[in-house]
Amino acid sequence: MSVLDKINDILNLFLDLESELSLDEISARTGLNKTTARRLAISMIKSGWLRQPQPRKKYSLGMRFLDYAQALKRETPIVAIAQPFLADLGRVIDETVSLAVWDGKTAAICLSIHPNHPLRVTSYEGTMSMLHQSSLGKALLAELPDTEIASLFRHPLRRFTPNTITDLDALLTHLRVVRKEGVAIDDEEGYDGVRGIAATIKSNGKVVMGAITVLGPSTRVTREKTAEYIPIVKECAARISAALSGRNERERYGSG
Repeated sequence: MSVLDKINDILNLFLDLESELSLDEISARTGLNKTTARRLAISMIKSGWLRQPQPRKKYSLGMRFLDYAQALKRETPIVAIAQPFLADLGRVIDETVSLAVWDGKTAAICLSIHPNHPLRVTSYEGTMSMLHQSSLGKALLAELPDTEIASLFRHPLRRFTPNTITDLDALLTHLRVVRKEGVAIDDEEGYDGVRGIAATIKSNGKVVMGAITVLGPSTRVTREKTAEYIPIVKECAARISAALSGRNERERYGSG
């Protein structure tokens, strides 16, 4: 295994599992011996990929990722195209709205717009979205065949709340519903007290480029409100997809 492969395995732990990991946990979960894991971790800290706020304590992702998130935001056309549509969606629903780009395996938040409510859900740009417990992740997973979905989960599905789907077969069954309905719901599956609604963005009706989501506290985003927001989110995703595909948005939706 190359050094690059080993570094990639370490970074993937933070996407798949925890926000913080000890050296023992990194070693056990990657299969690297502790000496190699420590050497790579020290190098990754120097490069900004990892940080260790306290000596001999746990590691977490470094700030270098934010630099790449900003570069991605500048270079990805979908961000500029989606921004006005996402701003409109935020004004209509008055909750946090976010856009994630998708590379077939990971989803990265590259644009977020937050409401003025004192109680709100914060979605940070540069954050990698967990796939099985978020509306964004489930919307994107539903675009893949079952065999590909299964290949993405090398570790057991982590439980975040009592509502998290942790059985792969149950997740696949759930994603068939998402696929059919064209929208994914996070019913307090990632965080207690948070609900989300997401739909994918496609170029030319086929290529999945990313997804948009609405996130809010479950006290405001009730199940009744969720049902009300679903067609609005789907419509916004469709408008972004049309604009991304170079089609005339006004012509397509002018009849309302």
